[in-house]
Amino acid sequence: MKFAVIIEYGPDKQEVKAHHPAHREYLHRFLENGQLRAAGSFAEDAGSLWILDAEGADAVDKIVKSHPYVKAGVLSKWEIWPMAFWMAQEAMDAS
Repeated sequence: MKFAVIIEYGPDKQEVKAHHPAHREYLHRFLENGQLRAAGSFAEDAGSLWILDAEGADAVDKIVKSHPYVKAGVLSKWEIWPMAFWMAQEAMDAS
């Protein structure tokens, strides 16, 4: 199942940037194993969006809670939403 993870960074942008290398290294593991389908940041470093493949929301929550940004306390909040692609290259490839 696919999930959107919407992340809002905390107010200290320098602290977020300090953990960026660990963030990229952490997410790269999920890119390599096929769970991370897409990721990108919002304008003005407000946060980011990840699209993950996982068995359930609990598995996604575990991925998020193990993230270096969460461990460092630099996120304001995150939301996990189940989703289905109805218009995306991936959806077209599956049909």
